[in-house]
Amino acid sequence: MKNAPTPTPLSKLLVSLRTNAGLSTWKLAQRSGIDRSNIRRIESGVLANLTPATMQKLADALDVEVERFYEAHWLTTGQPLPSLPTYFRTKYRKLTDHQIAEIQDFVDKLQSENK
Repeated sequence: MKNAPTPTPLSKLLVSLRTNAGLSTWKLAQRSGIDRSNIRRIESGVLANLTPATMQKLADALDVEVERFYEAHWLTTGQPLPSLPTYFRTKYRKLTDHQIAEIQDFVDKLQSENK
C-alpha cells in the first residue's frame, strides 16, 4: 500500500484559500486555467514545485497576493524565492524590461552601499 502524500505549507494554503473562497477544484481550474488534476495534486502535496507563473495564476484566481504562494512554496520546497526580475514580471505585469532593469540596478546599488 502506498503512503499518502503529506500535506505541505503550499498544499494547506491552497486548500484554505480555495475553501474560504467557496470554490470547488473544478471552479478554481476554470478561473485559473490550471488543470483540475494539477490543482488536486498541489492540494494533496504530490505537486510542490510550481513556477512563478502558476503561482500568479492561482493568486489571481483566488484574488490574493502572489507573495502568499511564494512564501508557502519556499517553506515547502526550500527553494529560494523568485529573482527580483521574475517577481516584478509576475507581480507588476505592465512594467517594461527596461523598468525592471532600473529597479534591479537600484536594488544592486542599495546592496553595495550596505556592505
